[in-house]
Amino acid sequence: MREYAQLFGLLGRRFARVGVGGFFRLSRVVAFGSVFLGSMALTLALAILEGFQQTLYEQALRFTWHVQVRTFGGGAFAYGAVVERLAQGFPDAIVAAVREREALLRTREGIEGVLLRALSIPPERSPVPLRCVEGSAGFSSDTAAEVLLGEALARKLGVRAGDTVVVITTDGSKGELRPLVQQVRVVGIYRSGLMRYEELYVYLPFGRAGLLLGLPEFAATGVDLLLRRASVEALRSAPAQVEQLLRFPFTALGLYELHQPMFAWIELQRVPIPLVLGLLSLVAAFNVFTFLVLLVVERTPSFAILQALGMGQRQLRHFLLWQGIRLSGTAAVAGSAGALLLAALQEWLGLIRLQGAFYYVDRLPVAFVWWHPLVVIAVAVLLAGAASVIPALVARRIPVTALLHLR
Repeated sequence: MREYAQLFGLLGRRFARVGVGGFFRLSRVVAFGSVFLGSMALTLALAILEGFQQTLYEQALRFTWHVQVRTFGGGAFAYGAVVERLAQGFPDAIVAAVREREALLRTREGIEGVLLRALSIPPERSPVPLRCVEGSAGFSSDTAAEVLLGEALARKLGVRAGDTVVVITTDGSKGELRPLVQQVRVVGIYRSGLMRYEELYVYLPFGRAGLLLGLPEFAATGVDLLLRRASVEALRSAPAQVEQLLRFPFTALGLYELHQPMFAWIELQRVPIPLVLGLLSLVAAFNVFTFLVLLVVERTPSFAILQALGMGQRQLRHFLLWQGIRLSGTAAVAGSAGALLLAALQEWLGLIRLQGAFYYVDRLPVAFVWWHPLVVIAVAVLLAGAASVIPALVARRIPVTALLHLR
C-alpha cells in the first residue's frame, strides 16, 4: 500500500509538472478552487446557523428562564407554597419568585414602554448573570431605588450609569387604577446582543418592586424555573408537568413557546441554506470529473506506456480514484480551515454587524461543532469518488496500441 501511495504521488506530480498541459493545469486549479470554496461556504454556513441557535438560546435564557409560571389574569399570589411545591417536583431546578409589571420609563430625551422585572435571586447571584458594560449588575440593597437598563434602551433614552430616570406605572390593588411615579437611579447598563429585549426589560431589586407595585411581602406575580442538565425534550415537556403539579389557576409557558417566533425563524433557515450551499459541492464534483476526464484524454500516451511497463487496469483505476479523492480531500480540509479562521476573526473582532431589529442580534454569531467539518469533508470526498468512477472506467479502454500515436 505504501509503495502504491509513493507511485501514485510520483505520477501525480509528473502529470501536473510545470510547462506541460496548460489547460489541464487550469482545470486542476478550477477543480481545487471549487471544492475549496464550496467546503468553506458550507462549513461557514453551518457555523453561523449553530451560532444563531446557541446565541439566541443563551441570551433568551437571561430574560426568561426555562419555564414561566403565572396565574390566569396575571394577578399576584402568595409564592412561598408554590416555590416549595415546584422545588419538590423538580429537585434539580432553580426556582425564583418574580415580580413583573408594564411601565413607562421617562427621561429628558423621551419616554419608552418597558417591562419591570425583579427576581428573588439578586442579579449578581443569578445562574445566568447579565453582562454589564457600565456600572454594576448588583444593587446596593433589596429595597434600593435602582434599576438595570439594557444598552439599546439606554442609548434611546440618552442615559448612562449613575443617571436618574422616572418610572411610571399603575396600582390597581384597591379596585381603581392609580398612577405610581418614582425616581430611580441607573446602577448599571447591561448588554445581551438581543436588541428587542434590551429595549424592553428593566431590572430592579425584588423588595423595591414590591414597594413600587404595592405588593405584600409574601406576594409575587410569577415564578420562574431554570432546569439544569435538561434535554430539549425535557424542556418542552416541563410546562405541562408544572401545570399538572400546580393545577388551576396556574399556567406555565416554556422558553421555546415564549420565544417561538425567534426559534421558528432560525429553524426555518437550517434546511434551505445548507441545501443551497451544498449544491456548490455538487458543482465542485463536476469540476473534479472534468479534471479527471482531461487527465485521461491528455495523458493517454502516458497511460499506455504505464500499461506496457506492467501497470494493470485495476491500478490505473485506483490511480484516477486516488487523484480525485486526494484533490477533493485536500481542498475540503483547506476550505474548512479557512472557514474556521474566518469564524475566529468574526468571534474576536465582530467584523460583520447586523441590524438587531431584523436579526435579533447585533453581530453575526458563529459557533463550531466538531463534526460539522468532518461531514463537509466526507461529503466532498464521497462526491469526488463518485465523480472519479466514469474517468476510471474510460481509462480501462485505453489500448496499448495508443503508443502508436505518440509520434
